[in-house]
Amino acid sequence: MDIGDRIKEQRLNRSWTQEKLASSLNVSRSAVSGWEVGRNYPDLETIVLISDLFEISLDKLLREDTSMVKETSKRTKRFKFYQIALIILSLLVVSYIGYNQKLRHDEHTYRANLKSHGWLMDNNDGHSDGNAYTIEQEGINYWTYIMPTGWIGFPLTENKVNVIVRDKHLVVDIKDDKNFEAIISKSNDKNVTFSASVTIDKNANFLHSNETLSSNKKHKIKRYLLEYKDNYQQMIDRGTIKRAQIISKTK
Repeated sequence: MDIGDRIKEQRLNRSWTQEKLASSLNVSRSAVSGWEVGRNYPDLETIVLISDLFEISLDKLLREDTSMVKETSKRTKRFKFYQIALIILSLLVVSYIGYNQKLRHDEHTYRANLKSHGWLMDNNDGHSDGNAYTIEQEGINYWTYIMPTGWIGFPLTENKVNVIVRDKHLVVDIKDDKNFEAIISKSNDKNVTFSASVTIDKNANFLHSNETLSSNKKHKIKRYLLEYKDNYQQMIDRGTIKRAQIISKTK
């Protein structure tokens, strides 16, 4: 006997019409009719209600109805899958919104700090759209770019604040407190015959380069860094302070 027959049996034992049973379960009469003729099955919540209403165990209600058991098992698995998927999606949405708000807050903080420390918008940069800032002190120029948040809700390299320091022909990119890049350009310094971007430490010592360097070029770079060691150290120290002022979260 399948579940539809058991529902019909229990209903007739109580002399209930399909309408009365449907009303007790808050479903339509056609739904009850469909169960009883085996056209479809009640959902899990309704099966529990039927069990309570007729005062019979779920085991007895579902016994021998292999199709219903299989269908119930499938529904249970699908329900668990949807639950897990919904939880994961909710976490992703919450994380996205949360990080987006953090980026917006950080951007506002950066711009406020730049203004309070005397930085000005770099109007000479036609591609900055009001997001590039510059300041010059004691003959040294500092430049930075603040990435507009928009609807970005996840971290990008562009969101990190870096400061480019220029002292005449010397250029250093302060990426963070520990990562510095010396940018050597023959267009800036007529005394060199090569261009290169190399990672250096805070003491202006050569660390590595993203490009493959010949031993001769590496030697020239190290010699160049040594020649301007004091200048680079000063630029790194001052640029690091400038960057710290921009990203500071406290007034």
